[in-house]
Amino acid sequence: TTIPKEKAKAFVRKLTETLSGNHDVGKVDMVDRLNRQLAGWAAFYKFTDFTARCFRRIDTVVFWKLAHWLARKYRSRIKPLMRSWYRAPEAGKAKTWLVYGRSERGNRVGKALRRMVTSPKAQFRWRNPESNPYIFRSEPRSTVTSNYHDVAMAMGQD
Repeated sequence: TTIPKEKAKAFVRKLTETLSGNHDVGKVDMVDRLNRQLAGWAAFYKFTDFTARCFRRIDTVVFWKLAHWLARKYRSRIKPLMRSWYRAPEAGKAKTWLVYGRSERGNRVGKALRRMVTSPKAQFRWRNPESNPYIFRSEPRSTVTSNYHDVAMAMGQD
């Protein structure tokens, strides 16, 4: 299964609404808010196929919307902001927005914008439980299991 296009567009619309206006919020708090939304959405769609293209598109939209939000907040162009806040958070990692400042609680922190492309992906494996975990039974059940071959032979169709 893949990520539905309508869901991806709705998520991008929600992120755009978050980054439209709201200039009274601090840059660290805004990046933290975006990171929580991106992490939750990436975790929800972790088991879907072909996530890279969808995640890359969302990353691009969030990157540029945050750039415009920062430029509007600080009444600057994007280029000087990129010189100061666009860098790799650690050696060997991809560049992203890395902002420093005080959080809502007054602590000095630095936050990097999360990239969805780097989110972990997993393969979904369906497993039937041995028994129903919601029905508590103390006595053993007498059930008969059969295969198609056995049933077909009993019906005389083999």
